Amino acid sequence: MRSHEKRVNVCPRTQGKYLVSVVLTAVFAIASLFVTLLFSADAVADAAESQAVAQVGNATYASVQEAIGRTTLKNTTVTLLADVTESVTITPPKGVRNVTFDLNGHVLQADGSAVITVPANMQLTIAGPGTIAGGTQPAVDCRGALRVESGMFTSDATLMRFAETDGTSAQGSFSGGTFTAPMLFNLLDDAKNLGYVTVRGGEYRGMIPAGLNTLVLLSGSFSDTSNLAPYLADSLGLIPDGTSGDGTGDGMFHIGDLA
Repeated sequence: MRSHEKRVNVCPRTQGKYLVSVVLTAVFAIASLFVTLLFSADAVADAAESQAVAQVGNATYASVQEAIGRTTLKNTTVTLLADVTESVTITPPKGVRNVTFDLNGHVLQADGSAVITVPANMQLTIAGPGTIAGGTQPAVDCRGALRVESGMFTSDATLMRFAETDGTSAQGSFSGGTFTAPMLFNLLDDAKNLGYVTVRGGEYRGMIPAGLNTLVLLSGSFSDTSNLAPYLADSLGLIPDGTSGDGTGDGMFHIGDLA
């Protein structure tokens, strides 16, 4: 007995429609994947940009310490891009000895140690409006050279500590800024002397201890005058605020040529 095979004839027009449908589905899937990848890349880029806290030249970095490590002889300025909690040490690449830190209106807050540590043989300049907030830690520990042009510096303890040892001597120069702490300047624990610190301007709210024989006050405004007399240089004394003009003041004393 013969078996009969059934043959199914498919219309060419139906086959064409089927192929078009398959192609369109594939194209749609590829387009959807491309759009998804594009938006994912944009999201990653946006996230990376939003995490940037410091900039050197045109490059941005996720930490201030990383930015300091990427300075060059051509680009020695680290610009703060956001408020950040981070304790940093001025350790630029080999050959770079001078770094400028532009606060750029932001806050750098201590994270477990002094906000900024300046090692021996390094020089740091701090510029721009902004805040260095030590909290329970110092704002700056310095064994090298520190130049402060502007900014607000705060601490609940000693604001800035310097060290002169057998091998190195710290240097400090203050031409502007606002400095607030119970103790403004003092020695690092292993220091024999302060180093050479000169105040040329700024507003100082807090006490300066006696015995820092290499501290020189040339100009500035001070809230506590108890130990200042030995440090005055090229001036005749301290003029209390409110002795001229409208007679009002905030209790500050200003170094002047005529007391």
